[in-house]
Amino acid sequence: MPKYAIEEIKVQPEFDIFMYAELTGETRLDQDLMDEFAPRWDDWVTKLSAFQLTNTEGDNGYVLLFLDSDVDEEIDHIWNDSPAYGLAFHNLAVCMVMTAARSIIPEMMEGACAPLPRAPQGVKDATAKLGIEWKEDNTINRKFAVFTPFPYNGGCPVCTLSETCPNSTARTQQ
Repeated sequence: MPKYAIEEIKVQPEFDIFMYAELTGETRLDQDLMDEFAPRWDDWVTKLSAFQLTNTEGDNGYVLLFLDSDVDEEIDHIWNDSPAYGLAFHNLAVCMVMTAARSIIPEMMEGACAPLPRAPQGVKDATAKLGIEWKEDNTINRKFAVFTPFPYNGGCPVCTLSETCPNSTARTQQ
């Protein structure tokens, strides 16, 4: 079984209002909401982790980005107080990890996709040291995360979501 070396990647994503609007389908953002975004973004950037995972026996590798679990909890509390704000902050967290991923892998912008490969056991073992637990459905114990091949090597052919992805052209037509 291949082993994976982990190297931390420093990321400092800037809020991209256009990406947020594209992600949410919004054409307007309320100023009060925007005023709430700024301090949260600044705080959450400090809770964003990014790692390059390199196969020590080959050339395939991955990038894993995630927000700390306390961001998950904060957004859960916001959902409980206001579902509308909860959705907005959920989308802000998604925007953050995707903006950070795009800063590491600019090719993602071309396909508008971060393909989700099945994590090999070596990756699961290596990321356990980071407190990451992989589930049977290939998800981790963080709500806001990106796991994708690095260097970028395409979309649907390597993605475990190709049948269910809304951007998929490989889906069976009904």
